Amino acid sequence: MQNLSADFRDAFRAHPAGVALITASVAGIPYGLTISSLASLSIEPVAVSFSLTKESGAAGAVLSASSFMIHMLGEEHSELADNFARPGAPRFTPDQGWSYLPTGEPHFHKAPVSMRAQIHSSISVGGSRLIAAEILEVITGEPVQHLMYQNRGYLKLPSLLDASVPCK
Repeated sequence: MQNLSADFRDAFRAHPAGVALITASVAGIPYGLTISSLASLSIEPVAVSFSLTKESGAAGAVLSASSFMIHMLGEEHSELADNFARPGAPRFTPDQGWSYLPTGEPHFHKAPVSMRAQIHSSISVGGSRLIAAEILEVITGEPVQHLMYQNRGYLKLPSLLDASVPCK
């Protein structure tokens, strides 16, 4: 008999996904975590969805914050993504390129796209929480190839930003 949970994990491990950082500031303390579950959800209102596997630590801070940032990462940001995925790794250091928006959220200005958001709604599903987040602002940075994750590693894709690379 097959193990449905293991088969499901294996299926999504093989499915490539974009990598993003979610950051928030609560009581003046910055929090952040890496996700690979970001998806567009709605145009009216402009909204995205993502999931959190726990409701404590950085995830709890995002859930309690009045607003937060979603940073879509570029290929050169794999070390930063790893740092925000591992407990105790360096986060929000000056050399990583962090600043704060006037609204208080930690902002990674090197991200190709950042979005300021607030929770629209959420629902518990098993041990996870599915978040629908309304986008309040989109901040664009330098156009670079976005960071992709598959099978516990990062992918290097040919840049589609270069007009000399034909789309098929």
